[in-house]
Parts: sequence; structure tokens; C-alpha cells
Amino acid sequence: MTFVFQDTIPLTIQCNFIDDINNFLSVIEKILPLENKSFELNNLIKQEEEKYYKKTTVMEAFHSDFAQTVETLSNKYNIDPVEQCKDVLNESATNCIYGQRTRLKAELDHLVKYSKKEIALMAENIRIKLEPFLWSGVYGASKTHIILGSTDKVTGTIKFNLDGLSYTYETVYTDVPLKIKKFIDDISLPIRLKKGLIHKEERITQLDISEYIITRIYDGEDFQLDMKNKKGTKKINITVPGDIRDVSIVYIAEEVCNIMADDHLSSLINLDKLEKLKNLIYEFFKNDRNIISKTLVNVEIDEKEAIPNHEIFDCVKIIASSYGEMINEIFDHGFTREEIIIKEIIEDGTRNELFISVNEISSRLSALGGDGLEIKDLLNL
Repeated sequence: MTFVFQDTIPLTIQCNFIDDINNFLSVIEKILPLENKSFELNNLIKQEEEKYYKKTTVMEAFHSDFAQTVETLSNKYNIDPVEQCKDVLNESATNCIYGQRTRLKAELDHLVKYSKKEIALMAENIRIKLEPFLWSGVYGASKTHIILGSTDKVTGTIKFNLDGLSYTYETVYTDVPLKIKKFIDDISLPIRLKKGLIHKEERITQLDISEYIITRIYDGEDFQLDMKNKKGTKKINITVPGDIRDVSIVYIAEEVCNIMADDHLSSLINLDKLEKLKNLIYEFFKNDRNIISKTLVNVEIDEKEAIPNHEIFDCVKIIASSYGEMINEIFDHGFTREEIIIKEIIEDGTRNELFISVNEISSRLSALGGDGLEIKDLLNL
């Protein structure tokens, strides 16, 4: 399936933009009121805490002044009955102050407990609603993959980054254990071995790594692949900083050997096969069918947690800006600014027009108040 503008030129990002913007609107219609309510509850907690501390400070001052006043009167009328009255008055005042402070603290604790429970529920609700959207609904985000493998599980993290917005998913993968042969059946690396019963001679041999278990994959600024044999006695690290010709291969057994630093060994490396392995692993990353589960565990803006710090609206604005760029492209390739229109071309050649009216988007955003109007501007509507 191919998505094109009205003038049949393919979209720069192949996606059903009409579905995506509808999903975007649906998500923000749900999460922005939750964030605003959470913000209000947090402010209420702060206000009530300030009231409590102000009241208890005044009560302590009153208690101190009361005791000093009673002491002054007691000294003025210095007889035993007055002294006994002083003690009764001080004890009564202390008990009253303690009782009032205890009551105020109980009321505050109840409010805080209830409010924080509500805030936590809203935060989880926001996370749940963002989880499916952020996975595929954000354009232009870079990804950093890390996969950790063992004999009984393969898990990972995927971190997305876009203009100060970052979010992380924890993933669980299907293939356990994840072996090199999943990607290439026949692949080996040249190593030096010392063989012989009496006089050991060093020989070069090709080490079959197809059965090696992948223990770590990193795909970010460079590509890194760690693997080990079944017993864990032999390990290999492959790092590709960019061009495959700059690959680093380290073999760890009884000793550590940098294969690419050995001119003879490096000349025996099949770089084409290594690059094929790297590309096939990259395809593994891209295929969601290899993922059993994915859980959104973190959303940050400028390295600060967005959900607990009520910064989700700023995250939404970053996404809206990228959507605004796409809307501009659609308008540039279209024949009207009253509707956002694209077309899908199915494999059999069938063409379907997909659209959403600008009025509908504006109406939905206007219902969100000032936040919605700000998003409307970022969408270039």
C-alpha cells in the first residue's frame, strides 16, 4: 500500500496521516484534561500543606504567648491556689493545641492520600493512553535499540528521541535463545589456535559462530553485537562505527584477541557476510512481529520526567509541530485548505481518498480551550 498526495506524489513519510491525526486528537482529548486535573490536585496539596503549616505556626505562637501570660499573672498573684490554676490552664491549653493540631494533620493526611492516589491513577491512565500512540504515531524520531539475550529470555529497550522529547519502551522478544543462525546459517571468524599434544603450534582456523547465542545488541551511534558459545567460555564483540570496513572484532577465550588488528586474520574476514548479518539484525529490530510485548516505561522532556511533572502538554506540542509540517506538505500538494486530503493506492491499483475537514479539527481543539488553540497554531491550521 502506498500513500500519496492529491497530485499523486508519494508522501514523504509513508503513513495513513488521516488515521494518525485522528488518533492524535483522540489521545490529547483524553490526556490533557487528566493532566490539568492532576496539576490542580497537586496545587491543592501544596495549598493545604501551606495552610496547615501557617495554622500550626500560629497555634505554637499562641501557646507560647499564653504560657508566658499565665506565668506573668501567676507571678503577680503569687499564692498556691493561683499556682495550681496556672498548671491546670497550661495543661488544658497544651491538650487543646495538641488536639487541634492532630485534627488538622489527620485532615491534611486524608486529603494528601486521596489526592496522590487520584494523581497516580491519572498518571497511569495517561501512560496507558500514550503507549499505543507514541509507538507509531510520532514522525521523525530517532531510535536507540538495546537487546539483552540469555538462554531463557530476550528482552530490550527502545528509546525514541525527537527535539527534546524522549520516551522508552521495554520489550520482550519471541526467539529464545536468539542465535546467530537465525540471521545467517553459515558464518565464521578466523582465529589463531595453538594445537598439538607435545609441541603446540599456532594455526589459523575458521571458528563457526552460527550456534553462538546473542547476549547484547546495541544500535545507536554505532552498532554493537555481543555473543557467546553455549558454555559461555568464548565470547565475541563486533562493533561497527559506520562503514563495515571500520569494523572491530574482539575474540575472548583464554586470551583477548583483536582480530582486525591482526593483518593476516583481518584479510580473511568476509566483510560482506558481516554487513549482511548487521542488516538482517536491523530488519529484526524493525519488525514488530518479533516483539511479544512492549511497555511504555518513561516519557521525558529535556531529560525531565514528563508525566509526574505535568509536562505532557509540552510533549504534545513537539508532536503537533511535526504534524504541522506534514499538513503544510499536504496543502502544498493539494487543491484546498478546507480539508486535509491524501490518497491510498492498494496493491490492485484501487485508489481511496482519505480526508478530514479543518473545521472538524478546529472544533475538537477549541473544546480543549487555550491548550487546543495553541495546538491548532502548531498544526498550521
